[in-house]
Amino acid sequence: MQAPGARRRFWLTISPLVATLIAGLILRATPASPATQAVRPRVQFTGQVVSASATGSVGGAANAGHPVAGAIVHLVPAAAMDLSTQITASAIYVPPFPAEAYDEPLEDAIRLRGMQFPQARTDARGNFAIANVPDGKFFIHVMPGPQDTEHLPGGDQSRRSYSGDQLRGRSMTIKVSSSPPAAARYAGSSACLACHKDKEHWQQTAHKLGWTVPGAPGKMQDFSRHPDYFNALGSFPAAGDYTRGTRLELGDYDSARGDDKFKLRAFGDARLPITTPYADVYLWKNAATNKYYITMVNRLNPRDPNSPAHLEIKLLYGGAVHDQRYIVSVPPGLGNRQGWYTVLRYNMTGRDDRLNRDRRVWHDYKFYMWWSAGADGGYGTPDDLLTAPPVNTNAVQTMCAACHLTGWERYRDSATGQLLVRAVDDPGGEMNIDDDPSPDEINVGCESCHGPGSEHVANGGRSRFIVNPKYLSAERSSVVCGRCHDRRQGYGGPTEGYTQAISETGELARPGISRHELITKYTDPVKKGPTMRGQGREDNIWADDIHSNKPHQQYADFLKSTMYRNDRLLVSCSDCHDLHGGGQYTRFLMHDPDDSASPLCQRCHAVDVLSHMESRLNAKMKGRQTRCIDCHMPGTANTGGVAGDFGRMIKTPPYASAQDEENSAYWQGTLRSHVFDVPLKTNVAVRGVPPGRAMPIPYTAACGTCHTVNELPFK
Repeated sequence: MQAPGARRRFWLTISPLVATLIAGLILRATPASPATQAVRPRVQFTGQVVSASATGSVGGAANAGHPVAGAIVHLVPAAAMDLSTQITASAIYVPPFPAEAYDEPLEDAIRLRGMQFPQARTDARGNFAIANVPDGKFFIHVMPGPQDTEHLPGGDQSRRSYSGDQLRGRSMTIKVSSSPPAAARYAGSSACLACHKDKEHWQQTAHKLGWTVPGAPGKMQDFSRHPDYFNALGSFPAAGDYTRGTRLELGDYDSARGDDKFKLRAFGDARLPITTPYADVYLWKNAATNKYYITMVNRLNPRDPNSPAHLEIKLLYGGAVHDQRYIVSVPPGLGNRQGWYTVLRYNMTGRDDRLNRDRRVWHDYKFYMWWSAGADGGYGTPDDLLTAPPVNTNAVQTMCAACHLTGWERYRDSATGQLLVRAVDDPGGEMNIDDDPSPDEINVGCESCHGPGSEHVANGGRSRFIVNPKYLSAERSSVVCGRCHDRRQGYGGPTEGYTQAISETGELARPGISRHELITKYTDPVKKGPTMRGQGREDNIWADDIHSNKPHQQYADFLKSTMYRNDRLLVSCSDCHDLHGGGQYTRFLMHDPDDSASPLCQRCHAVDVLSHMESRLNAKMKGRQTRCIDCHMPGTANTGGVAGDFGRMIKTPPYASAQDEENSAYWQGTLRSHVFDVPLKTNVAVRGVPPGRAMPIPYTAACGTCHTVNELPFK
């Protein structure tokens, strides 16, 4: 493992102009009357804490919200935050989990040393006064009182630091987020959009398009931003018989591999050799019913009573970003089973002229769960049978649904013991997935991030009783996303709570909680999260113990960035992404990532890109505009195996074999790192690793396509 001190840290730098603008916009200075000026000591910092409510008054005067009494306003010294200890995957996931002492910059500092910080408690009108503000830099953090069950920590002034001079003699109104009561219930996004029509573009996001019924999109799903979403269904021709469908071949079982234990190829495609074909896989659409099927035919055992097995596709998973998978039901002939399972992956960036099986168009995804060795116990013999996966093992209801469904609730079928799920009833829901006749919202809806909205609706839609992430501290706001964008494992075992933040009592983590609560209540300490390579299985973290190599880990990466921990401006996901889908750029970014002069980076970093590159790399751009993200956000993670684009090619195609391809070309990952560092050529996941299996880094990805890599510096 590379020593933390040897790793470059790029600290967040704010230009003087931007700092001045931020101070002018955020610091709410309230002019004092002459009488007040005469009695207020110039060393005090005063103000009022209010709930972010649309209505309310204090003493008859109009106010932005109702006062928050009994809260403690802390001035957290930037010097009290641990900004130097590198957060690693081991520190997050391996006992004794040392990162929990510093992975929440503000709340950890308050928990460990808060009694020493300048502070004051708000009175019944929400007013506070902190006397004798010392010199230094401070973050203003509000912690609601122990009896206050409505309001959440942080406040809209908690994300940037202020000098003592900026605070002394000033008065500030601080807004904090409300939260739903414990008894609040989910109302469904249709109820939200009845008032919040300006957020309807959220229906274009991958969150809302994650699960889609093939051929029958939901009323609140808008695919206009994703014209390629249904391209793969072109391989499912309408026919009266499965044999007229697209034919694939499945074979050469390898128990040492992960989810793709079989090779999968178009019928007869010799570019991917298969020594022992196990089954034919047909992709087709029943012309009479308009239902889509994946049909498996046992080639090893023509007498298999379960062959052919017609797996009906209930849902498409993905298609808005990189790949698409197919969620299928168990045919009646294979058992009384209500659970659904994911098989087959379509790589949107895959190509069949790529020799590595992971980078082709069609990719095995857990077909092995539908295959049973015969009486001899060995795979690949003539008595092998098609079968159904074990109950609750990798079913989407138990493994995936909590992060996808709005209003998720789990229950057990008394007859089969299978764990099934409910979602909130919504007239605009995508399908009926539970045990009532109403359509359900089976994707990420408004309440997934804002909390159950029944009390908010009953309050006339005012801002009370709903989570507003912009009024949370940056660290809590990031947890809203991190509950799912992190491969942690909740309670219930790998068959029941895998990769979902679920408590021992079967509750899903709600928005607004702290990272500490996420870790201690909603994460199984025995299965804390992904492990590193070299610990017995292929996993989700590269060997450098920093960068993720699988999807859904943006939050885990972001924790390690200096945007998350610094002494100037604490950043959250929503500072770059328009989470309601209003951004016009890729991934719904608020500014253009392809223009290094755009406000996406330059609103905080005053950097001349050309001179920056010359000073860091001793090289100038060749042939195209280099973007900030090319170096600071390399595609270190992948989805769909290791499908991606060519990076630096040591030898140009065509390649003689898959091994030749692995040794001759580096690859760019499909998912960009959110560590925001610049991984070096000396990284342990790069040096000495075959190019096709090395962690994608700038030197071998975007940079390596133009520059001679060996001429670029190591650091």
